[in-house]
Amino acid sequence: MAIKRSEEHLIILRRRAVSQAKVRGMTNAQIVVWLEEEGLVNPDTLQPYSLQTISSDLRAIEAGWEEDMMRDVTTHRARVLAEFSEVKNAAWKAGKLDTVLRSLDGEIKLLGLNELERMGTEIALANLLKGLPPEVVKAVRVKLAKRIENKNSGNMRLIDTVSSRRPRREG
Repeated sequence: MAIKRSEEHLIILRRRAVSQAKVRGMTNAQIVVWLEEEGLVNPDTLQPYSLQTISSDLRAIEAGWEEDMMRDVTTHRARVLAEFSEVKNAAWKAGKLDTVLRSLDGEIKLLGLNELERMGTEIALANLLKGLPPEVVKAVRVKLAKRIENKNSGNMRLIDTVSSRRPRREG
């Protein structure tokens, strides 16, 4: 069944009001009452909208919010990358290698490329320690802990997880 333009318009107006009420912290039941107080009732029945209608509206609204957020993050990331590119180009022309390197570092962090490298290192390290006796894994952990700046690193947890799953060698 096709929705008429006037019905689409009413849905848009109701959802705008539901959205306002939700960001003000109202529960679904409070939204039903508030809409009625504002004169927004079901035009077919002239009764307040049902909780089911409000819940359906909120699902649609929240899906829209998520889409907007993802689009905004992507747009922001693209803009920042374009700015890094401009800074890099100007720095190359001015012969400022340190600025070029800082821009590249910013791009790497923004794109998460450093995380991929870190994760690869953690996986390689965990694979190296697979099957080793627990006392050897512990000794390696102690030595690595002294060298790792971040004492709360995920490296140790990953090593523990992998080494505890691997059967010990006998003999």
